[in-house]
Amino acid sequence: MNDGSLYAWIFFSAYAAAVTGIAVWSRSRARSMESFSVGTRTVSPYFVGLSLAANMTSAATFVINPGLMYLYGWSGILGYAVATPLGIYLGLVIFSKKFRTIGDRTKVITVPQWIGDRFGKPMLKVYFAILSLLQITFLVLIVVGLSLVIGSTLGLATETALLIVVGFTFAYILLGGASAHIMTNTVQAVIMIIVAFMFLASGMEYFADGVGGFFARLDAVTPHFGSAVNPDSLLFRDFFEVFAANFIIGVAIIMQPHIISKSLYLRTERDVNRFLGTAVIVATLFFAVLMTGLFARLAMGGEVLAPDTVMATYIVQEFPPLLRAVIGLGILSAGFSTMEGILVALSSIFANDFLKGVLPARITSAEQWGMRSLLYAKIFLVLLAPVTLLLSWDQIQNPSLSVAIFAQNGVYGLFAAAFVPILFGVFVERADWRVIFMASLAALFVHFGMYYGQITMYHNNPGVTAACALLVSLAVALLGTAATRRGVEAG
Repeated sequence: MNDGSLYAWIFFSAYAAAVTGIAVWSRSRARSMESFSVGTRTVSPYFVGLSLAANMTSAATFVINPGLMYLYGWSGILGYAVATPLGIYLGLVIFSKKFRTIGDRTKVITVPQWIGDRFGKPMLKVYFAILSLLQITFLVLIVVGLSLVIGSTLGLATETALLIVVGFTFAYILLGGASAHIMTNTVQAVIMIIVAFMFLASGMEYFADGVGGFFARLDAVTPHFGSAVNPDSLLFRDFFEVFAANFIIGVAIIMQPHIISKSLYLRTERDVNRFLGTAVIVATLFFAVLMTGLFARLAMGGEVLAPDTVMATYIVQEFPPLLRAVIGLGILSAGFSTMEGILVALSSIFANDFLKGVLPARITSAEQWGMRSLLYAKIFLVLLAPVTLLLSWDQIQNPSLSVAIFAQNGVYGLFAAAFVPILFGVFVERADWRVIFMASLAALFVHFGMYYGQITMYHNNPGVTAACALLVSLAVALLGTAATRRGVEAG
């Protein structure tokens, strides 16, 4: 074992011990479905904000997406690190307070439950509970990214690293639920902040001749590498693809269950501003980490690497053993933070919305359902673990450009379908559930229809297909609502 692997093992072992301790401590607090899903609602809004920032970025920002920046250049930074975050922040400001207020009034603990209760239709809970399974694709992205980096830093075979990532994370969420999730996310976010600064510092030498000198270096890599759009790329070919689509996607990204539900962790409306301020400041730093992909391209000339392997290679090549170990810990934190949020959200949705919606009422009565639902949530996690393992291994063995495309295709479909229901649920007092349901179906039809039907030159970019799906879904909802109101007035 070399020095790099030894340091990495020491840090990983200390991290694992700390997280396990938090999970065991939190176990006493996760005695009901509500405490497992959203915690005790006594956690500081600053901690919840750190948790949100960590959840929004994760291994996608620290490992996978920098590989796309390495491949396509400055246009990727403008799309993923500027346009998308601006959309996210706008969405958080617009939706968080109203979503929390409505959820607090009706005592909901999941997004499907929020939608079903808001429109008074239990069927919508089951529908969105099923759609939430699309988040498994993002789990796969995180697991793949972590396995590649952890395998490299710990000196392990990729399949061994894969087993550690899945087994460890699923195990401590089984123990602690949301209470463990918020506390571990706080620790993870602090580590991620340190590593983010390390990554950004690694490229400061390329600014020795100023910003102009930096862009001159980018322009020398390939044509359009330093340009605002890159017509030679597969994801950033024009203004619409770089800016408009990514901004629209950013607004809708917050509709993912593990993101929008964070506002339900807060006790009062006053906490929301502190929560949002913390999340925006820290997430902006995390999105800046995408610049590391450009640094990697400048540092590692020659043959172009597969994008998913770029960060693992860059870390080994550019950092000494001790710093490599610290960075490995930061990437571990980045990935685990979002995995935790998704696992808590999915297991809670499965028990609280899917099973409760399809099982007979005598089984789900209030007297019997309490601890039983918590058991079902944990059984779901046990069953989800091997599915995640198999899909992750397939993506490692058979990637299509990047695991990012696999993940985006799935999870973008989810929030495209959820955007209009939450938008109308928050801002439209009387919206017909049938119109909302049709708008959601339209989003799925357009997103997956464009992608798999290879419609237009943009079909390979899930960001564009999802943006188009959102616009069509919104048009269906507006037209349907107008027609419904005219019918009521005519009657």
